[in-house]
Amino acid sequence: MTSDSLKSRYFSKKLVMIAIVGVIFLIASLWLNHTTIQERQSLLNKAKENIVLSWAGHQTLLGPLLIVPYTDHSKKDMVDGSMIFFPSKLDIKGEVIPEIRRRGIFNVLVYQSELDLDCQFSSFKHFKDANKTIHWNQAKIAIGLGDVRGLNAVSIKINGHDAHVLAGSADINAEYPGVHVPVTIDKNETINITAHLNMRGSDTLNVTPIAKENQIELSANWPDPSFIGDFLPSTKNVTAKSFQAQWQISSFATSLPEYCDLKELEKKNLAFGEYKIFSKIIGVRFLEAADHYKQAERTTKYSFLFVLYTFLVFFLFEVVKRVKIHIFQYCITACSFLCFPLLLTAFAEHASFEVAYSAAALLIIGQVAFYVFGLVQKTSERAMFLGFLVVLYSYLFIVMRLEEFALLAGALGMFAVVTIAMVLTKKVNWFDEK
Repeated sequence: MTSDSLKSRYFSKKLVMIAIVGVIFLIASLWLNHTTIQERQSLLNKAKENIVLSWAGHQTLLGPLLIVPYTDHSKKDMVDGSMIFFPSKLDIKGEVIPEIRRRGIFNVLVYQSELDLDCQFSSFKHFKDANKTIHWNQAKIAIGLGDVRGLNAVSIKINGHDAHVLAGSADINAEYPGVHVPVTIDKNETINITAHLNMRGSDTLNVTPIAKENQIELSANWPDPSFIGDFLPSTKNVTAKSFQAQWQISSFATSLPEYCDLKELEKKNLAFGEYKIFSKIIGVRFLEAADHYKQAERTTKYSFLFVLYTFLVFFLFEVVKRVKIHIFQYCITACSFLCFPLLLTAFAEHASFEVAYSAAALLIIGQVAFYVFGLVQKTSERAMFLGFLVVLYSYLFIVMRLEEFALLAGALGMFAVVTIAMVLTKKVNWFDEK
């Protein structure tokens, strides 16, 4: 057998073995992500559930609504029901104060909020229904909440006078528990209502725009808001430490009428188990852009590229520098890289992501460099490989922080590495023994 064919067979076998090791490592990375990281993520979710049980969950504000009972004379047997009237104007200003609660080693985000409501009900002199007797003297002003356990204090004024607030949101309490105020209505007069709510919640704050004209303003000392719901803010100002957002929404966008019959509403939405007419909301989710578990999971996905790049460097050393590297040495280096997302996850549970990443990266760089220095003897080659590792982990950290441009940065990085490999191997004669 000629030396050319021996050389070709050697590299062919080496490439096959490297590919097998790479596939095994990919399977091990997926297993690590599925077991360890996702298991820790599930423990964090359980910690959140435990804190929510003793604090409060997602909050959705509904109201103020004017609920007026009626008697329907058109039925064979007179039927009692309730009419719901919506405000003509609703102005809400809210300040939210997020805070971190700990459960064991896990951090869970909750918040306190102060909401000021100012709304107006136009006169009802144009409302007519010959079949119904409206009991204006038995009306109620109701405010509903998603989790009433979070309501610390509430005060309501009607036409400038303090009102006695009662528990329960009147006839809608089954779907939207909250508070209400009994009130006697003069259908020829406008009603002005102001309310102040001090409440707590977790993760998300939603508001239902129920008026003909809605103006909602929310602010918080939180740098990473996620605006959710059916309407994006009309204006917003997000800084490194806080945000402020405003919504201006009309009834043309929400399709809400001026009033509706609660009985008819229940019939239409019986199959849904909730009042679908109130389904359009605006809201803010107070979440970190990417918590350390998500970042560790992303790191696991990129770790396969780490091994691929390192194997490529090893192979180039074999081809260009004529350094013989055994397949076991490929394997043990891959195992070292497999430790990185595990170390990152463990450190991030006790320190910031930046500190955890730096510690895990330094440990892996030191370990791999110590091992590789035994394979190459020249100082320049050692410095070259050490620089490669530092650039590799620095590059991954940048990709983790880019968020929206992570895919672009990752694709360009891979393209650059392949280009460098092509340049270095362009003139290699794979069949030349020398």
